[in-house]
Amino acid sequence: MTKHPEIWQCITNEMPRVQWVDLQDIYNLIRVELPLDQEDFQPQSPSSDIPKWTRNVRNVLQCRKRTGEIEWDDARKYRL
Repeated sequence: MTKHPEIWQCITNEMPRVQWVDLQDIYNLIRVELPLDQEDFQPQSPSSDIPKWTRNVRNVLQCRKRTGEIEWDDARKYRL
């Protein structure tokens, strides 16, 4: 399972600076740059087909938004 610090490090290393980036593009970045394992692709809950790793990306973004390390445009875009 990919851990939150790995996800955040990937975002800070690979995401463009001072540019709004769509959540889907952040997912694509993580999918390409990190070695996701089988556990990452398991459903986030019994009633969902969404993989755990995408939930973890959203959790990292929400946490870092609260600390001011990333901005959110109240839609689906984030900026470092």
